Amino acid sequence: MPGNSVALDEDPASARVDCDSCEEFRQGETEANAERDWSRATDCRVLLKRHQDSAECVAREPR
Repeated sequence: MPGNSVALDEDPASARVDCDSCEEFRQGETEANAERDWSRATDCRVLLKRHQDSAECVAREPR
């Protein structure tokens, strides 16, 4: 089950929840791009999108 963390800026009202799984997919894409592994980078983007569309994501953006 994905965890979450709260990122606070100077204003507590601007707190946002970051999903650990989303961050892992973004990090994986960044690493794949650095290695010029375009297929893996695409996979990470697709998995991120699927994850965000699922009920598991705690930081889904409103659509």
